[in-house]
Amino acid sequence: MDSNKQIKTLQEQQSKGQDESTRHLSDILGMKYTQIQQPPSQNINFRSLRQRFGLIQDQYPLPLKFEQLLQIMRTIEQTYWKKQKPIVYEIKTNALRILQIGQLLKLDKDLYQIKIVEKSVQIIPNDVPIENLPSFQPFAHQLPSVFESRITRIRNILDNLVQTVHENYLEIINQQDFKEQSIKFKVYHPTFDLNLVPDILPQQLPFQIYSEEQKNQLQQIIENTIQYFNKRTVSFMFYPNLINYLLNKIKMNKDQMEKYIQFLIKVQPDFLQITNQKQEQQKVKWIIQINKQSTVENQIQQLKTYFY
Repeated sequence: MDSNKQIKTLQEQQSKGQDESTRHLSDILGMKYTQIQQPPSQNINFRSLRQRFGLIQDQYPLPLKFEQLLQIMRTIEQTYWKKQKPIVYEIKTNALRILQIGQLLKLDKDLYQIKIVEKSVQIIPNDVPIENLPSFQPFAHQLPSVFESRITRIRNILDNLVQTVHENYLEIINQQDFKEQSIKFKVYHPTFDLNLVPDILPQQLPFQIYSEEQKNQLQQIIENTIQYFNKRTVSFMFYPNLINYLLNKIKMNKDQMEKYIQFLIKVQPDFLQITNQKQEQQKVKWIIQINKQSTVENQIQQLKTYFY
């Protein structure tokens, strides 16, 4: 075939949309959007402990332990709105909740009225007149203004605590100029670890909640967990693997070990957390993650918050 015929043949193919470089494009243009194959979307449940930035927001980020404390307060306020009578917590089964109430009282001693009755604690929010409360709405996005203002007041105190530590950190790393950006965008320096912010020492109660033996066992778990992860290049692993490792290091039954790990996750969420925990999911599939910036000294010091 001479060159003229080759050129003519190519022109005919192109006019019919047969050229390989454009044929697939014409096919797609002729399809509906729903017919185009797309890769399946995947929900990523993994949340990095080092993630400090997101969209510009109107509030500073808080350490997870402070976020949880605010959520506990919101739950207490909502419960009082619903029942409109003293809230009762049994000491034996609600030890952690009582300590968290003690933390809130440390931030504002007039927040709640506390009364110890036999083996339980009764609390009543101060300055919340029951007669002025609207009817309880279980699905309301916000609590009545009297409760929201109380929560906002505690939130501001927590923000001030974090900002004080952050400002000291900026001085240490000689980055005081970052303060302007911090105020403008409500963010902290990217190398600032929120876990450095000390936990709140609860207002002391006239009884002991946790024993010295429990304290020592938790310290052993913290030490062995951090040492184990320091040998690894990643900050996460399957939950059962960590449990088995700790059982080989510490003399304890499995149920007790798991209770201690769950306790640490609750009281030190900036240190240890389950990244993919779901109610319907079995424990063998859980992934536990540690903050690699954590140190034994820091975590044990924070643990003392709950033992006095």
